[in-house]
Amino acid sequence: MQRPWQLCCADPAPATFIAQVQRLHPDAGAITAQLLWQRGYRDPTQQVPAFLSWRNYSSTSPFEFPEMALALKRLQQAFEKQEKVAIWGDFDTDGVTATAVLWEGLKPVLGAQLVDFYIPNRQFDSHGLSRHGLETLCQKGVSLIITCDTGCTNRAEIAFARTLGIDVIVTDHHTLEATDLGAVALLNPRQCPPEHPLHHLSGVGVAYKFLQAIYSTWSEKTQGYVLESLLDLVAIGLIADLVELRGECRYLAQRGLEKLQMSQTLRPGIAALLQPAARNRVRQREISFSLAPRLNAVSRIEGDVRPLITLLTTKDEREARRLAQRIEQINRERQQRQKEIAKLAHAKVAELDLSTSRVILLTDDSWPLSLLGLVANDLVKTYGRPAILLQTNPETGMAAGSARSDGVVDLYAALQSQRHLFEGFGGHPYAVGFKLKMEHIPLLAAALNQFLAQQEGTATPTPQPLRIDLEVSLEQLNEKLLKELEVLAPFDSTHHPPPRLLVRNVELTEAKENIYGKNQNKRTYVSMQLRDPQGQYTFPAKWWDRSVRDCPQERCDLLIELEQWQNFLSAVIKDLRPSASHVIQPASFQFLMDYRDRPPAASVEGLRVETCPTSRQSWRQWIQRARREQQPLILAYAPPPEQDALKVWQKFLTLCHQANKQGKRLRQEELQACLGIEAATLNSALRLLETLGVKVLYTAGEFWCDWPPEVNPSADTAVALETFTAAIAEENFRRRYFAVAPLQALRETH
Repeated sequence: MQRPWQLCCADPAPATFIAQVQRLHPDAGAITAQLLWQRGYRDPTQQVPAFLSWRNYSSTSPFEFPEMALALKRLQQAFEKQEKVAIWGDFDTDGVTATAVLWEGLKPVLGAQLVDFYIPNRQFDSHGLSRHGLETLCQKGVSLIITCDTGCTNRAEIAFARTLGIDVIVTDHHTLEATDLGAVALLNPRQCPPEHPLHHLSGVGVAYKFLQAIYSTWSEKTQGYVLESLLDLVAIGLIADLVELRGECRYLAQRGLEKLQMSQTLRPGIAALLQPAARNRVRQREISFSLAPRLNAVSRIEGDVRPLITLLTTKDEREARRLAQRIEQINRERQQRQKEIAKLAHAKVAELDLSTSRVILLTDDSWPLSLLGLVANDLVKTYGRPAILLQTNPETGMAAGSARSDGVVDLYAALQSQRHLFEGFGGHPYAVGFKLKMEHIPLLAAALNQFLAQQEGTATPTPQPLRIDLEVSLEQLNEKLLKELEVLAPFDSTHHPPPRLLVRNVELTEAKENIYGKNQNKRTYVSMQLRDPQGQYTFPAKWWDRSVRDCPQERCDLLIELEQWQNFLSAVIKDLRPSASHVIQPASFQFLMDYRDRPPAASVEGLRVETCPTSRQSWRQWIQRARREQQPLILAYAPPPEQDALKVWQKFLTLCHQANKQGKRLRQEELQACLGIEAATLNSALRLLETLGVKVLYTAGEFWCDWPPEVNPSADTAVALETFTAAIAEENFRRRYFAVAPLQALRETH
């Protein structure tokens, strides 16, 4: 199914705004200002300056983390008792850089007390803490573990650690469970409200903020070490993890990228790793397409990533070159395996009816689990919808895999709604990993399609449109335009993606097939010259993974991104369509109208939002409907009353008991509406019900209850009740947010 194109048609930026933006940066121009304007950055006095340069941004205190004081108190105890401390990291680029940041940053503070770091082997372990890893550290005398980029779903393992006499400080950024973790302190940016500047930090960002608090508290222990020297690693982890680069994330990424521009201070390991692709100058592109894939390849192919910590922290150039050469070999092997899996996956997609499915779900017995996230991401880019790839094992009856979002669907929320089907589960809105029984795969597919249908509200699933930011002429494609666009860097994949440009009615000339790379890892692309109708202007372009026969003979409309690679400027074609038959959609959603302080006065025409949203997902549903119907959203709801968890629970019990007596099934969607709660909260209520001895039987979108003669609490009831109460409290918090959030924040929340 061909993805439609959608051209943003925001109002033109005012001349005064353009002039103000031009004064803020020497390379900024009218196009820079227009992109800022249509992406919601319209305050030229504070918001825009802070966005364009970290020097205009006020960094957020690390003590904004609610449990930072608890973490520092436990570290003080470790100082006083001379306890042995270890770091527990993760094996992706964010986790590896976070481990390197803590390892290098804690050494001046802890000295010999910092005895080791532990990172799971991807070939044998999953993400997070494990019993055998904890036992290994216990044998080394460790009594305090500091995690990074992991730990916030390891309640059972943290309880086990306590039995070994080990306390755990968790620093992580993944989605939080509602139950108490049991750690001595939890530092997670998701403890902060969605609009908070810390909210989008990745694991390495949290690790760095923890070090900031440590260095400000024990400055006498850290003399001689400059904490900012770690910002290069922070930038690599942030960009590699595809987090939204706003607030503190953007500030840290900008500072780190600036440090990476200084070849004289470039770490030997980073310089050695970049030799095949760059010349000691690291920009966002080098991180995304050279550094991160190579760092990630080690865990995907070999499992053990301990050598990466050495690579990132060594000052020995010879050792760095040796490690980098080995990593280059591993990455080539990863590329070949990934290509083979992707070819098979695309063949499987060709057998699906995408007109009836909102999510791509594929299974195979032979797929290696470590590469499925990469291939799922490739499917998302190609087909414009969420993708799930599962490795199945008929001998055990289990399946495990990775899910990737299209940037619109909150996959964590979608899969969380079916949490009862999983044996293991974790991730964030755009990337999730999980395990389940193979017999539950059809149930999962049906439930996800129903969940997404309710979100989108349309009978026929359609792929997400390809976004067009601006229309430009062939004449405008030059170094000046590239500099204007780079003023807005760094970019991310969701909130602030690289600008995509529309060039209409051009001819593809001098097309020639080329090969990039060697042996099994080679990629083909077509190089060509773009020519305007009058033949006055031409511009070089590349079209990856294509051949000359794919190039139309007639004039085309092109969707491109400008790229400079090894001092060569060209247009990279993302998609093309014949000009004569091509229709481009205008973007339908342009603005919000705010009547939250006076709902009765909202008499203007548009879609009326009269009930306060309780989640990003319900808010996105309104956004998507507004786009489909090409109407503005009228915010016509008053601040909602707080939900009382006990009253909601009692009402839920009554409805379930009545349905049981009448032999009726309950529809999840209808019950959510009746109780005024989200799917995840309903699931926590059902789990609480099961702890009372009530059997809950599920089908897609429905359930019914088998009530025992007598209902009695079990050992799990107290924890389940706490989880349900926490879920209601979280919904109350979200309602308060949507009741008072400024329009700009609501524009960015979608």
